Amino acid sequence: MDVLSSLGLSEQPFRISPDPRFLYLSDQVREAMAKCDYMARNRTGPLYIYGPIGSGKTTILRRLYETLREDETFNVSMLISPNIKTSNAFLRLIMEDFGVKTERAYDRSLRSFERFLIEQYKAGRVPLLLVDEAQNMTRDTLRLIHYLLNFETSVVKLLQIVLVGQEELAGKVKRYRELASRMFPIAMNAMSPDELRKMIEFRLMVAGATTVPFSPEAYGAIFEHSKGLPRDAVRICDEALRYLVASGQPVIDSGDIVTIATGLNLTT
Repeated sequence: MDVLSSLGLSEQPFRISPDPRFLYLSDQVREAMAKCDYMARNRTGPLYIYGPIGSGKTTILRRLYETLREDETFNVSMLISPNIKTSNAFLRLIMEDFGVKTERAYDRSLRSFERFLIEQYKAGRVPLLLVDEAQNMTRDTLRLIHYLLNFETSVVKLLQIVLVGQEELAGKVKRYRELASRMFPIAMNAMSPDELRKMIEFRLMVAGATTVPFSPEAYGAIFEHSKGLPRDAVRICDEALRYLVASGQPVIDSGDIVTIATGLNLTT
């Protein structure tokens, strides 16, 4: 069954991979992107983005990464927070990703990294550290983030930092009061029904669709079963396209969505 040719699509519109091309710029996404871009360019402070699973945080981070790394002003490192327990191991990972030689002693590595940041500042470059799945960070690795924020001039931070993670990240940062007082939060929430519909239609447009195969009632059912979370909505829509081709129907209706969502264990 060739879903693409059957529906006149040039590519799959509903992959769950965080492809920045398919990022629908809802109001909250635009606000988050603009805030990250502004604070990075102006070196005004670190950020952390948090929200429920499937709310689009990783896609935003990848879009930010792809946008800023094309600007020669920025030296961007993006890490997925691994299962690292110590600040020393995390510092070595950060330095290696920025291409900075690590030292055997932790304090010497810190001094080496500080020298690198100063050199970058003098060269007019902005080192930017992006960390995904940051809810996995330990108190010790968050302590390193806190320490790195001390690398600054009297005017700007030498290292810009954006942490992205699930809702637990906000709790971890808030419990670490010294860090919380220095970081700016961005909360990602579920989409509204109208935003979800626009996101689905945007993805179809990017994939080359000339018609929309969902009835108005189907959109309501998608919102109900996804609870406004983009990833779950994308999963439902991906299955819906295969269902549409297999059934030979011209349009997916709300009853079809209920069947699909039940099969995906997305019951309300």
